[in-house]
Amino acid sequence: MQAVIRCDAGSVIGGGHLVRCGALGAALKREGVDVAFAVSDETVTTLPRLFVDFPDVLKGMTTAEGDVDRMISRWPSGVELAVVDHYSLGEDFEKALAGWARKVLVIDDAPLRRHICTHLVDTTFRRRSEEYREQVDIGTMLLCGSDFAMLRQAFQTERHGALERAPSAVRRILISMGLSDNVNATQAVLKGIFDAGGEFEVDCVLGSAAPHLHAVRTALSAGGRRWRLHTDADAEMMAALTGKADIVVGAPGSASYERCCLGRPTLLLVVADNQLHNAAALQDAGAAIVIGKFSHDTSGRVANSIRGMVEDPSKLHDMHLAAAAICDGGGANRVVRAVLDS
Repeated sequence: MQAVIRCDAGSVIGGGHLVRCGALGAALKREGVDVAFAVSDETVTTLPRLFVDFPDVLKGMTTAEGDVDRMISRWPSGVELAVVDHYSLGEDFEKALAGWARKVLVIDDAPLRRHICTHLVDTTFRRRSEEYREQVDIGTMLLCGSDFAMLRQAFQTERHGALERAPSAVRRILISMGLSDNVNATQAVLKGIFDAGGEFEVDCVLGSAAPHLHAVRTALSAGGRRWRLHTDADAEMMAALTGKADIVVGAPGSASYERCCLGRPTLLLVVADNQLHNAAALQDAGAAIVIGKFSHDTSGRVANSIRGMVEDPSKLHDMHLAAAAICDGGGANRVVRAVLDS
């Protein structure tokens, strides 16, 4: 049984699509499915580690017409499943997959576009299937909400131990603004942590291809040996770093559910407008505090938010419990079972 996943990553769009598709691909492989990726050249350089696990890769993909023909030529006998996770590919691309792929699974984050598919996944917290009824054909299976958040297996493995280590004070902070962080929010967050005072340990995660990596390395020197940079962290390292953190400062994208799985309180810094809905929902549930959109005064807002959590550590326990209730880490398995059993 063959599945082909079409997604991309890069300095502008980040790595979230690729990471969650990697989690889905791993879950498919555990069920005996052969998994291949069709991606842009930049995608491979953004997260090369992933393609060690998935060596069957069609590179050089774009969003131009003819890309479907390239996929059909590579796998001429057709596939059981085609997965599309891409904001720049819509119903025309999905329609062209029909016939070649017996099932088409689309992953999206907002009910704003028309889709032609057999299955649709939107992992946004509190997303309801009813919101997509006007965007898909009758008969499309809708898998909506954070129960379907597709996390790497390492987070499910780490969950039990992390939940037993409920944070009681702010001692260790993880900064996770995405693989690329093309706006360099990480440096602003580091300044905010420094300005907040306190002897915090800081773990900072970025991809080795991040455009502002050198500037972040320089900023980290302010914290001495207590501040550490981790580049191209694999799933096991990322789960371990998240589980050890007392709080996380991060963007409210798909990685939000990794933090929730491990019950980690989060300060959410919005770096794209499509993250606003998710950020608001997580704050409303008590799992996170939204410190606003990235701007010139980000460092001051980060410092104030950290001081507030230091002064009232009871917030940590409440946020820990609220986060853990949002996602249990089993979403990729649920998606795979729903697709293969239908």
